[in-house]
Amino acid sequence: MINCGIMGTGSIANWHVKAIRETGLGQVIGAYSQSSDSLLSFCEKYMLKPYKTYDDMLADKSIQVICICTPSGLHYEHIIKAAKAKKHIVVEKPMAISSEQCDLIISTLEKYQVTLAVAYQSRFNETFIKVKRAINEGVFGNIMFADVYMKFHRSSDYYESSKWKGTWKLDGGGALMNQGSHGVDLLLYLLGDVNSVFGRCKTLKHNIEVDDTTVASIEFKNGAIGVIQVSTSIYPGLPRKIMIHGDKGSVVIEEDTIISFELKEGIIPEDIKSGENDDFSASDPFDFTIEGHIAVYNNFLSCLNNSETPIINQYEGRRSIDVITAIYKSAKEHKEVFLK
Repeated sequence: MINCGIMGTGSIANWHVKAIRETGLGQVIGAYSQSSDSLLSFCEKYMLKPYKTYDDMLADKSIQVICICTPSGLHYEHIIKAAKAKKHIVVEKPMAISSEQCDLIISTLEKYQVTLAVAYQSRFNETFIKVKRAINEGVFGNIMFADVYMKFHRSSDYYESSKWKGTWKLDGGGALMNQGSHGVDLLLYLLGDVNSVFGRCKTLKHNIEVDDTTVASIEFKNGAIGVIQVSTSIYPGLPRKIMIHGDKGSVVIEEDTIISFELKEGIIPEDIKSGENDDFSASDPFDFTIEGHIAVYNNFLSCLNNSETPIINQYEGRRSIDVITAIYKSAKEHKEVFLK
């Protein structure tokens, strides 16, 4: 069993503890949070050891893995400290909030030979694996459009109940960085790298310093173009929708469910099933199942045991950050931004 420590005891930390336990490959033995009340109640709930400081947890030689569940703007410093303590790391998305932070994370992990995984759990969903395979096999022909729409609802209480949400320093951005991160990662997984972006970001609903309504046009390196739309400003909130269109066919995915798979000719693969979406996290940020996090930890802990590389490592984790920060740069400068 691989011993894990939890850094940060907010709501998402519950998913991590439960997922680790479900794998049968690891166990959580302790936690640390700057909020003493949150820490004590969390450790009581799961019968864990509460550490007095993050350094104390990192100094515990029995802990092999640190699971970082802190605000996005703190991920960078917590990853660096864990890596220098030679702890392996699972970090909630996004890995960091700037490309420069990602560069330093990558170099530090390489220096201390530490393994990291980012919790982009949707990548493990069979729907996206099947669609990725169909794209690679040319089922849809030449891809023309690849879009993601994440028109969500978040109440004023969502931002007001936390000091870090909706801030540049600790959230790294708004709807695009926080809610949009998963959608951007999935587009990159399905279509590959992006050549350029042109973005427009606005704050239309909430009393926050970052965006709650964002749209961007994107051009992929393979020639396809597309749209990213993300918000926390609309009511009641609509399920995430990813649409891939080629000259031989199209697919529409609502949350993690294929709702349309159409081909000009040929037979739809037998393992492709269309259905109705039953995920309502567009309106409730915690209305999602634990299976995705279980998959993240199954992959990560198995990789540690077998000296392999996790599917969503630091290099994969960086890709969405590059695109998101380029969109913010484009919106600020009112011009197209090209990625390296």
